[in-house]
Amino acid sequence: MSATSSPLTALQRQLAHPKSSARFDTALHSWSAQDPALADAGTHERLSEVLSSRHYARHDEVLYALLQRAALAGGEGIVAGEVVLNAMLPAVPGIVGRVIRASRAAIGTFGARRGVTGAGVSANESNADVQAAVIGHLWEQIRCYPLRRRHHVAANLVFDTQRAALRALGVDITQAAAEVVAMDDVAGRQPLAETPAEKDASEELLELLSWAVEQSWLDEQEAAILTARYFGEQMGRDGVATDRQLGTLFGVSQPTATRRRNRALDALAEAGRQWQRSGLG
Repeated sequence: MSATSSPLTALQRQLAHPKSSARFDTALHSWSAQDPALADAGTHERLSEVLSSRHYARHDEVLYALLQRAALAGGEGIVAGEVVLNAMLPAVPGIVGRVIRASRAAIGTFGARRGVTGAGVSANESNADVQAAVIGHLWEQIRCYPLRRRHHVAANLVFDTQRAALRALGVDITQAAAEVVAMDDVAGRQPLAETPAEKDASEELLELLSWAVEQSWLDEQEAAILTARYFGEQMGRDGVATDRQLGTLFGVSQPTATRRRNRALDALAEAGRQWQRSGLG
């Protein structure tokens, strides 16, 4: 996929068009006069400066004020949504990459589901299709953002978009999704103009599992038992599947499940050390 043909590049070009910039400036000038939260963001250029800073509390205030307007029906809601979408576009490549890697992890452990291939997309899709889908999910999250969530707004948008994209691909990571929902309690702290929000522990584990399978640090059985333990539907009191539940799932005794889990964890630990040495972790 060339840069010139990618959906992200086309959308960036569209939103940077002078007509779009003028529409944004007109709306922001009006909103900044009405809402103190947008007082220093009266133009598209000023908004970019605010969101490029490391004043993260201001990011939340500004994005939340814009999302309140994006929830409105009609033209004002659409323009506000476009302003937020434009601000969040730097996060799109990271979301796309994580969606594909998480899909690979699911493929390596449970096999293809709902047409998903080892490349992380269905046979009739390309990376451009995944990118376009992520942008579509991001737009949906912006227009339907739950306004009770006033903190870590950018991180909430990133992870909700990622979860929606994975769900659309048929990747079931229930445990990870449950943790991502509570992003109000997680510090995703980076300037929007520089990099996407920080990864949470579940996401890092998914990436490590995917990499370990690709590099043959884990065999199929080991990857399957770890994925079922941490991301499956079965869950014990400590939030992960118990060895008894794993034994039932894989048709083996509890002691056998315990041995397999310990062996898989040892292999994953060694993979993790290599992952860190390679600079990927």
